[in-house]
Amino acid sequence: MKNFRQIKNLIKNSFYCSISIISKEGHPHTSPIGSVYLINKENGYFIEMFTKSFGDQVGNKACIMAVNTSLVFWLKSLFLGRFATPPAIRLLVTIKERRKITEEEMAHFNKRVKPFRRLKGYKHMWSTARYVRPFTVDKVIPVSIGKMTKYLT
Repeated sequence: MKNFRQIKNLIKNSFYCSISIISKEGHPHTSPIGSVYLINKENGYFIEMFTKSFGDQVGNKACIMAVNTSLVFWLKSLFLGRFATPPAIRLLVTIKERRKITEEEMAHFNKRVKPFRRLKGYKHMWSTARYVRPFTVDKVIPVSIGKMTKYLT
């Protein structure tokens, strides 16, 4: 999956992403991250809200997994018996230092969560977006799901 537009679209259609790191104890730790943005083929960032364990991380390497959660995508794929594009990807990344969110990044984030503003959970989950973690993409690995993805290259 080398097409940047496909990768960016998959992430855009993912309401849930996760990031995995290795803790100081040597154990894998996975946290939800709902807001991953790719700037270009090599760089991106995510909104840091549910990743409190990053202080216990060994090194700066991580794996971000994004799953296309579009209902239309899944229904069409299940009906056809194959995926036209990978249903998920893993981004092997190098994480950079946390920094304050910019106004532009906050605008992108607010646009994404705007449909949920009137719900009770919005305040608890998304009203505290203050920091981002930039990253560089080291490698993109499409997720294979048996026969449904066997014709993808």
